[in-house]
Amino acid sequence: MASKHSKEAAAENASVFTEEQARIYLGAISVTAEMLLRLHQEDPDLDLTDMAMFVSADQACLVPQSKKIKANTAVIPMPNGTRVRHLLKALLIEEGDAPIAVKLMSLRFAEAARNGEQLDMYEHEAIGRPAVALHLAVRSEIPPHR
Repeated sequence: MASKHSKEAAAENASVFTEEQARIYLGAISVTAEMLLRLHQEDPDLDLTDMAMFVSADQACLVPQSKKIKANTAVIPMPNGTRVRHLLKALLIEEGDAPIAVKLMSLRFAEAARNGEQLDMYEHEAIGRPAVALHLAVRSEIPPHR
């Protein structure tokens, strides 16, 4: 039997997130997780030069840098010399900017779609800043050429 305290805590948590908000938030987490699982299965030395990370409300994947940006999506170029292992390392860091950036962009795109808004990574700080953070986090994992 559930205690009165646990029922109160559940009621309090229910008021923090609606079911729709919880779905959007958990969906943003799964976007990153699915991409990590796909990348983990690929060749860690795969060269990502001229590739970009595509992020939307429900998807994150690697695409050619020339991919057109649609409404409520971001295409973040990978720095020259990026290998899958560099991207994975940036995304798996415990307290890094990269995993937070992907989750934040996905969350913002989902909220925008729900509200009928159009976000552009070049015009909206809520997308542009995480996109830059992700690019810089990956670049920091590439060893300097000697």
